[in-house]
Order: sequence, then structure tokens, then C-alpha cells
Amino acid sequence: MYRSLLLPTDGSEAAERGVEEGLRLAKALGARVAFLHALEPLGPRLLLGPETLPYYQALLEDLRREGLKALDRATQRAEAMGVPFEAHLLEGRAAEVILAESAKHDLVVLGSHGRTGADLVLLGSVALEVVRRAPKPVLVVPYRRA
Repeated sequence: MYRSLLLPTDGSEAAERGVEEGLRLAKALGARVAFLHALEPLGPRLLLGPETLPYYQALLEDLRREGLKALDRATQRAEAMGVPFEAHLLEGRAAEVILAESAKHDLVVLGSHGRTGADLVLLGSVALEVVRRAPKPVLVVPYRRA
């Protein structure tokens, strides 16, 4: 049985859909959830860093602030539903952070943008990488704009 669910979020509409479904499942199962936001590196330090990009630190702080907002929205939903939770903001590539954290939980529930073609090649797919490499079951919640 699933007693602990990992719910990653990047604050996007697709991720929010994954959080909603994960919370509904956790409520039905009487499970705990762990919300996770990965603060992605901005690029190779030689190309993008404080030495070469004067506003690097401000940009990093903006990204951290947005991550905390996404986690705050998720925790407010969990509180409203009475689902026990914890929340973490960790630094690193999103897929790598999710995979590392997934070992501590029974199930990963994440939203997918459903990118295809050039979008998939250029932007990648965190969900696809997690599904392929996760040591635990993964529930992917599809998202399509209306």
C-alpha cells in the first residue's frame, strides 16, 4: 500500500494538476505527502555565473522565491484537505533530485506537460526521465491546455 507519496512541483499548471491528483489519492489512502521543488542550475558556471552575469544572484533568488511560492500553494491545499505533508526545496537537476528523493517514498505522482516533437527534444521531459529511471512506481498525470 502507498503510505508516502512524493509530489514534485515546478509551479506550472501541469505540475499543479499532478499535485491535485496526488493529494486526492493521498486523502483516499490515508497517506502522507512530500512536496518537492528542484531549484535547477542556471547553466554551466563558466557561462552563467556571478562573474559573467551581473544579475546572476538576483535571478537565482527570484527562482528560489517562485519555488517557495509553488510549495506554499501545495501545502495550503494539503492543509485544506487534512493531508499530512512536508515540503522541500532542493538544488539540482529536477529529474535527478526527484529520483534521489523517490527512494524515500512509495509512489511518485507528477504532472506532465505532454510535450512532443521539437518541444520534447529542446526542453526535455522530466517526467519521461523519472518514469524510465525511478526505483519506485510513478503515476504520471497528463495535462493538456483546453
